[in-house]
Amino acid sequence: MDADSSSPTSPSSPQITLRQLELFCAAARTGSFTAAAQERYVTPNAVAGAVTDLETALKVRLCVRRRARGLELTGAGEALLARAQHLLVTAEDLVLNIGDHDGAPRGPVRLGCYTTLAATLIPPLWEHVSAHLPGVRLDMVEGTATELAEQVTAGRLDMLIAYEVGLSPELAARTLFTTEPQVILPADHRLAAHRAPVPLTELAEDPLILLDLPPAGENTLELMRQHGLRPRIAHRTTSFELVRSMVARGFGYSLLFQRPHIDVSHEGRALASLPTEPALPAEPIVLAHDHQVPLTSRAAAVAAAASELFARTPHQ
Repeated sequence: MDADSSSPTSPSSPQITLRQLELFCAAARTGSFTAAAQERYVTPNAVAGAVTDLETALKVRLCVRRRARGLELTGAGEALLARAQHLLVTAEDLVLNIGDHDGAPRGPVRLGCYTTLAATLIPPLWEHVSAHLPGVRLDMVEGTATELAEQVTAGRLDMLIAYEVGLSPELAARTLFTTEPQVILPADHRLAAHRAPVPLTELAEDPLILLDLPPAGENTLELMRQHGLRPRIAHRTTSFELVRSMVARGFGYSLLFQRPHIDVSHEGRALASLPTEPALPAEPIVLAHDHQVPLTSRAAAVAAAASELFARTPHQ
């Protein structure tokens, strides 16, 4: 066999380092050499040099520098970004677990959670992970489904928990549980007394307090449109608790997919949470990650723990 052709240091073999890939991914994620340099604690020239070295080694243009809009990845840059993120995650996983003879996962797992779900899902998951995966550290981020999905595909989050509706097909999702929409009424509302399913047609003239945290707002309105209703929106808010407080004070009703265990507003005023007539479709709560980037062993362990925990925990 020709020694030159088999040598790992052959001049024809591009020399690429993990550090170059790390700085390239930071530049792609932040949109500029300066921001990437601040994030990785190096100089902008170091980031630019890493990208240039990659372009030289690969013989392709990875990004275009635009003064007004920052960096824009080329097609080759997009392809490299997806593979580089995978490689960096694998390398990090290797470092964290090398010599780990007991097989226990260890290291940080960055998990995003849809804002309205965080208060009821994150504490039990945190407790469960602490008890069963002591080597794993959860780093939590809250936000809208769109914000969290962008962070997952950019590599800033390993996974997210959110409603399935509106999630990008680029994410691979597993269902944790499903939840059915409930009408939220003041406790003294005319339709609350019988504790029976609320006919949606009976709410046609009532004002709606709309939870407008994407994708909840549009999803709620679409469900109502499908049943011939054109709700009169009295107030829009991204705050789950403000919706409940406004309803409890009698300013209108709301339609929510999440029901706290206590039918009392933040102010201590009574609420009624009732099913609808006709019944509206249940919505899956899912755990999702970028389908192009396999989960690390520790992230996969957290995903399995979440599935096990929420499968045996009743939710509404």
